Amino acid sequence: MNADRDAWYRSRILWKASQHKLLDKKCYKFSDLPENEASLIQNMLPSSVNPVIVFWENQDKWTVLGTRIVASFYQGNLVLAELDKINKQISVVLPKNSDPKNIKREASFLRLDALDTLIWAPAGSELFALMNILQMFPLVKKIDLL
Repeated sequence: MNADRDAWYRSRILWKASQHKLLDKKCYKFSDLPENEASLIQNMLPSSVNPVIVFWENQDKWTVLGTRIVASFYQGNLVLAELDKINKQISVVLPKNSDPKNIKREASFLRLDALDTLIWAPAGSELFALMNILQMFPLVKKIDLL
């Protein structure tokens, strides 16, 4: 992926995040994270991630959405998924023994169905906003169609 495409993906991610008012919640621009949190994340991620936004609970539970990859760290494991392989196929994972009526309050994982991968996000509107953002991928520029 070239720099132009990275810039385009970044602008689309930030545009969607602003639509959902994510940056007013438990989500931050990567560039706005405190240095210790940004360093912890950068030390764990491959350089190809190009972080844009971060859902942060603590050093043991966070998710980074970059221009190429979404990376989620939880239960001591780092999970990586390429954005262009998501294929708009995402479902919400309801915890066992939960009432489906409480999905908005209790669900904190998304399944990237095409990749059989779980991604963590804070329960509530943040989880559904991340789902909405991830459903954009893969992005297709009009220029790519010509």
